[in-house]
Amino acid sequence: MRARIQMVEPLDQAAAKLAKGLRVFLRDQAPIESVAKRLEGPARATNDNGEVAFVLMLGEGTEVEVRLPGRFKVSPQIAGAIKAVPGVVAVEAV
Repeated sequence: MRARIQMVEPLDQAAAKLAKGLRVFLRDQAPIESVAKRLEGPARATNDNGEVAFVLMLGEGTEVEVRLPGRFKVSPQIAGAIKAVPGVVAVEAV
């Protein structure tokens, strides 16, 4: 059996192609402003655009999801920066 490599690309670029958006899980509204600073505003029409949604975890299994209007630049680096914000529980690529 033989394998032939036809194309090689950095892992970050391959992951960015798969991610169509982000879901950011929060326990309260405190980190929203810090997360908004890490989002690079509504993006122009490029392949790395995606939807962003905040999921507020209100306790006892109750969640409220708010989808932001427009599309934003979505990448593994941006997801990592958002995960580092105090108060962010999780970031999920969708």
